[in-house]
Amino acid sequence: MIAQTPGKIFLADERGLAESDRFRRYSTFSFGAWARPHKGPFGRLFGLNEETLADGHTLVFTVVEASHVFIVPITGAVVLASDVLETTVSVEEATVLTLPADSTLHVRNPYDTKLVSFLHLWLLADAPAAASSELRGSFSSEAIHNQLARLLPATDNLLPFTASLGRFDGRQEAVYQLENTANSLFVFVLAGAFEVESRLLHEKDGLALWDVAEIELEALSNDALILVLELAPLAS
Repeated sequence: MIAQTPGKIFLADERGLAESDRFRRYSTFSFGAWARPHKGPFGRLFGLNEETLADGHTLVFTVVEASHVFIVPITGAVVLASDVLETTVSVEEATVLTLPADSTLHVRNPYDTKLVSFLHLWLLADAPAAASSELRGSFSSEAIHNQLARLLPATDNLLPFTASLGRFDGRQEAVYQLENTANSLFVFVLAGAFEVESRLLHEKDGLALWDVAEIELEALSNDALILVLELAPLAS
């Protein structure tokens, strides 16, 4: 019998939903007012949210502990503002804001007549952050075609995580090797379906994996899009 990598699936159907006339948020983990005992954080990753924001509106998030907030637009662009920083991030870009405890993050849709959608992931920082800072990356459709491509520049080793994105044709395979076997992985399917370490994942499913040196994945549909996070353990 082939030993299966230890892991936990987070089903799309079990995500939390928070919405109003200005936003709709699906949360893989407990976040904000939506909380469930079995939806606690995975290591330092405590928020993975798919957000749709109405034209002209702003969301305000309170940063309780020093955190890295990873933003990946899906459609359109969003304007991000903290205590000392303001920046705009668009499709085919990704950015990480490192924010101190007790700060505030504003996320605004800059368009007058268009919805925007984006991912925002929240990860605990190891050390207190004195002030807000940003690390930005970009990618192209060619760079992620049938391979996993890093979303952030090489200096992302300053962060306790890396992020890779791939868009695959049906039946295409890939292997991801961890940079450090002490790290864990979180996989999130943005579109299509995949088999990852003998587990079937559909659109918006997540998979946490640990005690692994590498993983194998296979796309089961065309234009299947997957995000892979490698997470360093929390500092003791």
